Amino acid sequence: MTLLGGTCSVCGMRAEAEVSSVAYHKLVFHFCSEQCRETFEATPQLYASGVIEKRTPLLKTRKLRLAKQCDADEVKVLETYLLEMMGVTDAHIQGDYLQISYDMLQVTLVRIEQLLNKIEAGLDNSWWQRLRRGWVHNAEENELGNLARGTGACCNRSPPRV
Repeated sequence: MTLLGGTCSVCGMRAEAEVSSVAYHKLVFHFCSEQCRETFEATPQLYASGVIEKRTPLLKTRKLRLAKQCDADEVKVLETYLLEMMGVTDAHIQGDYLQISYDMLQVTLVRIEQLLNKIEAGLDNSWWQRLRRGWVHNAEENELGNLARGTGACCNRSPPRV
């Protein structure tokens, strides 16, 4: 196996020895945090292909509906937790809405939802809100998958002349 340097394969920070490494296509990838390792495992082809090294942040802003309105103390705690998450650039709560901005190459909506569930700050689970979030999950997964494939021609070639 070939060993890649001492930097995190996802965000470029210094890799930590406590975080387990991942072997992918006979290469060993190291990470600075469990979040980066999980991000890599979700789409390893994106980070292993080298496409990510020449990238600009893939910023997304989402508006999510919380299960209940938060008081001032809950708002402060929630915003602090979210802003500590790698890749999250902005988080504001007004009433029962959370507006969050993040770099999709470091964190996805799925990971943000997992954090909210972990700290018991649930999202609205009405059928409409679940449908909206499911659509976003699918769109983000497709966007990352397309980015991992690079810019090479595939189905965009003109038909052969006969």
